[in-house]
Amino acid sequence: MHNNDAGTKNALLAAAVRVFADKGYSAATVREICGLAQANVAAVNYHFGGKEPLYRSVLEHIFVRVQAEQNRADLKRNPDASPEERLEAYIRQKVEDIYNSDNDGGPVAAHWAIFLMEVANPSTNLDFLVEHYVQAPADELRSIVADILQTPPTDPVVLNCALSIWGQLLDPLVMMPLTDRMDPPRPHVQDNLEQFTEHLVRFTLGGIHAMKHG
Repeated sequence: MHNNDAGTKNALLAAAVRVFADKGYSAATVREICGLAQANVAAVNYHFGGKEPLYRSVLEHIFVRVQAEQNRADLKRNPDASPEERLEAYIRQKVEDIYNSDNDGGPVAAHWAIFLMEVANPSTNLDFLVEHYVQAPADELRSIVADILQTPPTDPVVLNCALSIWGQLLDPLVMMPLTDRMDPPRPHVQDNLEQFTEHLVRFTLGGIHAMKHG
């Protein structure tokens, strides 16, 4: 058992990230989280006030941290880059963010596993995720695509292009249980991130330029 309050609270938070990423909010249990954290089952109520406040603490912990990392990455980008170069940098950063796992060898980073669980079965915290994690990257992508197409970000073509890009980014993750069972099975993105990224960049730029000149 952890002998100090701070150690126990941190252990519970780390355990909750793993359990919520694996099972989602509804299927996760306080008992499993406490067992993984080597803490008494009453510790969640003591430190967080219950399962739901613990889940919100997990979201704040991982998604605010991810946003801070995104902000640091933004500062490193070349302000003089062309829209095409900005789009490539955007795609590369998102591929790294999604598929470079920090989830104990799982197929996806823990925050993305939790995000997909939340989208599939929304809790009252979905608005928090949209505000802190979804809206700004979505706005950025639409701005980049609009610059390439030389049209307003609200143009339906821009919106559809942005939707297509995110569909390509998330398709291997969402469809993995299905494609693993197909013949031949599709190679896992994690086995060759660079090849997947190069394909996604070339395919996306080719499609957008076709829309521009079509």
